[in-house]
Amino acid sequence: MASVLVARTAELVALADAYARACEAGPVTVLVGGEAGIGKSRLVAEFAARLPSRTRVVRGDCLEAGGGFAYAPFIAAMRGLVRDLGAERAAGLLPGGGRLGLAHWLPVLGVAPDEPDPVYGRARLFEDVLTLVEGAARERPLAVVLEDLHWADPSSRELLAFLVHNLSGPGVLLVGTYRSTDLDERHPLRPVLAGLARSPRVRLLEPAPLTCDEVGGLVAARLGYLPERGVVEEIARRSEGNPLFVEALADAGAQGGTPRRLRDLLLAGFRVLPDGSRSVLHAASVASAWGGGLAHRFLASVTGLDDLALEDAIRPAVDRGLLLADGDGYTFRHALLRQAVYEDVLPSARARLHKRAGAALQADPDLVPDGRAAAEEAAHWCAAGEKDQAFDALWRAAASARAVHAHPEQLRILERVLRQWDGITEPERVLGADRIDVLHRAAEACLSAGEAARGVDLASEALAALDRERDPRRAALLLELRSMLRHRLGDPALDDLRAAVALLPDGASAAVRGRPLSTLANRLFLMSSPDESRALAAEALAAGRESGDARVRAWALLTLGSLDGAAGDLDAGLARIAEAAEIARAAGESAVPLVIAAMAEADALHGMGLDERAAEVVASGMETARRAGLDRDQGAGLAAKGAEPLWELGRWDEAAALLRGVLALDPPPLFRALAQVNLGFLLLAQGDAAAAGEAADAAYAVMGDRYWGKAFRLPLHDLRCRVAMARDDLTAADGILARALDGPGLPETSRFVWPLLLTGARLCGERLARSAADPGAARGARERLAELRDLAGRLPVIGPVQHAYRASFRAEAGDQGWDEAVRAWRDLGRPYRLAWALFRAAEEPGVPSVEAAGRCREAASIAARLGAKPLLRDIELLAARARLSLDEPVPEPGPEPAAPDPARRLGLTRRETEVLRLVADGRSNRQIAEALFISARTAGVHVSNILAKLQVASRTEAAALAHRLRLFEPPAG
Repeated sequence: MASVLVARTAELVALADAYARACEAGPVTVLVGGEAGIGKSRLVAEFAARLPSRTRVVRGDCLEAGGGFAYAPFIAAMRGLVRDLGAERAAGLLPGGGRLGLAHWLPVLGVAPDEPDPVYGRARLFEDVLTLVEGAARERPLAVVLEDLHWADPSSRELLAFLVHNLSGPGVLLVGTYRSTDLDERHPLRPVLAGLARSPRVRLLEPAPLTCDEVGGLVAARLGYLPERGVVEEIARRSEGNPLFVEALADAGAQGGTPRRLRDLLLAGFRVLPDGSRSVLHAASVASAWGGGLAHRFLASVTGLDDLALEDAIRPAVDRGLLLADGDGYTFRHALLRQAVYEDVLPSARARLHKRAGAALQADPDLVPDGRAAAEEAAHWCAAGEKDQAFDALWRAAASARAVHAHPEQLRILERVLRQWDGITEPERVLGADRIDVLHRAAEACLSAGEAARGVDLASEALAALDRERDPRRAALLLELRSMLRHRLGDPALDDLRAAVALLPDGASAAVRGRPLSTLANRLFLMSSPDESRALAAEALAAGRESGDARVRAWALLTLGSLDGAAGDLDAGLARIAEAAEIARAAGESAVPLVIAAMAEADALHGMGLDERAAEVVASGMETARRAGLDRDQGAGLAAKGAEPLWELGRWDEAAALLRGVLALDPPPLFRALAQVNLGFLLLAQGDAAAAGEAADAAYAVMGDRYWGKAFRLPLHDLRCRVAMARDDLTAADGILARALDGPGLPETSRFVWPLLLTGARLCGERLARSAADPGAARGARERLAELRDLAGRLPVIGPVQHAYRASFRAEAGDQGWDEAVRAWRDLGRPYRLAWALFRAAEEPGVPSVEAAGRCREAASIAARLGAKPLLRDIELLAARARLSLDEPVPEPGPEPAAPDPARRLGLTRRETEVLRLVADGRSNRQIAEALFISARTAGVHVSNILAKLQVASRTEAAALAHRLRLFEPPAG
């Protein structure tokens, strides 16, 4: 009694439209969601059956969570695609015939390497899947159906997102189904769906419940006749239009009363089967407890029946539509039905059947498809309570997961091995490995799975159990691994790297010593130790050339190129970075070093003011990262840094979208902190100081004061200082500034010191403006400014960007005018910096009103275009006080005095100017009256008029404005 499709006309039209769009305009993804039993799979199956005959359709099912099965739907789909294409044709579409990627899934493509690459293998695998799908679609349209995404393993979720974002050619339709009612707030599929839904190439489809008339049609098809209207209405009410429940109610007997529990509904057809058929279905539910198809041979092994007896027992279940014939095996009509039958098995029988299933898979792994035998065997042994057999199978399942780069699944399985370790007799003999090996593999999986904190714990446990003197090579590798994990958490972790290098003296093999050397050299570059970094990078490069290790050579060259760029030798730096990328490509090193090379190149270009070129490199590198599935790791770091040139170019919307996209991926903590810092600067410039403060606090929670790499640390403290200023907490801002500039190595990192010096000069100006009545505070601000001037005098100026910052610092400190800074920022094409410099130049005493108005208009135009609300408010306030028009050109003025009074532009009379001078000195109304020989009451009237004309609320604000505009400073002589 097969299930039939009723209604669903609108849904079929929507799917057909998506298919046509995919064939004509480019790939489309349709995600079909709904409650269990609503008919998602039936709808998709009907749609697939109606596709043109030349369309290839491949499908794969996600398996129920808990089994540790990685990539299940994609392995099944790619197996079907390769079968349809033919192995030779499929291999011809893939780089290297697929041996470094898809062969891990599909041995028909060739022999995969015995030792999978833990760093780059996953990227190769993703790239192979993408290439095969696009290659097949160039010949004929291709529909890829992925069922039950609510059960998708972490690796499958990542591969799905990778394909949706990276498929580009026409002819590919992805269709995924998921049970929406299973997605609570913490379900891992929720953020994936939210991210995919933002793509214009993704469509969401939710089949609606059946109407009463549609229920009648389904019941009639199910029973072979149309029951009375009252019966149909009762079924419609009880089922709420859910097709599976409609069928279960119809099977239960429309006239005989409706069972109250869903399980009873689902089992109604099962209850009327012969005893032998029910026993076989019990066995089938256990053997397929984690979903997917069930091979006839596997079911025969579990039941112990010969073929004829098994077929006789199965036939009634197939006739009633409880089991569906599927190739050389069977599947349950619905996952809910399988679950209900499984729960109907007595506990003792269930354990016995799991034991039989585990033994069957141990004897013949080919009983289940797609290389998941070890994981499924382990799951059966665990469910049967057979600890020793489960332990060995889990270890093999972890190796299988590692071989296909399913790192989250590998980690989960290895942690189960570790939990069971003490309960196993001679575990080393069973596994052929000691506990340190298991811990090392688990920590390594953490690095690729984004579980850095857990990885540190695992690596530390392994190191504590290891004798470093007896096994220095093993210890060095663990120390390097732990340092990388710690660094992802915002910890410099130089101690681990130095210890690793110390364990491998100069006489050690270059192949062994080169790796920790290259990692240490790069880390020292990030930690602002250029001299030591350069020396170790050169040593690592020599070791890499001696051993032929392409990875070591590439990383050493990337470090040396970054050092050259930071020192101002852009040509040499870019040449070394390009050489590193070429080495990585030639060696098949996949995308990781290529993304890092893009990051290094873009950073060098941005540091020298070549922002357009930097933005182009970032865009290209991001595409490489997306195609390799590295969005959440190195791609996140590139995007976080790549927002900087976009911000400077005035492309703030693009920068914000890039940074928010990074944060949505939940990247490693250090990259997350970098993205939060850059987003904080943008938010502050837009006027959202509260959100900027939250971003700064979140970044500081990662780095604190322990991460002393100045490329990360100084921008963070610059942001924190500015946020404190925006909150009007100048004391806190000064404390942050002092801590940021405390310590050695500042001249070696001048690129990141100059912006902080400029912020510091602005802070000192604010403090001086507000300390008219506090001589101690004024003295402290002048002393801080003197410290900043001293540091600026010792700081090198490398390239035009640092020149522009120095000119701005000198102007802000009152050592020169703003004209040089205006020219410098204009030449660099950085609009926000230019607008600020124009605004400050318009404020300068002695600037003719025509010129001041022109500067204000240009600055206001830029600020408005960027959405820089605080700057625009300051410009408008200045224009209002100085009576400058921002809308129309200022009329040609008559002759001006040789030495114009800057206070006159603020609308102050001569007497009001004299009063303001005394207010700026911190005098009270009585003291002003005594100094000017007027009454205290008259002095108060003058002060009130001054506050109104200056549009300020207090004497303190008036004094601050007078100081800022340098109204009463003597002219430079």
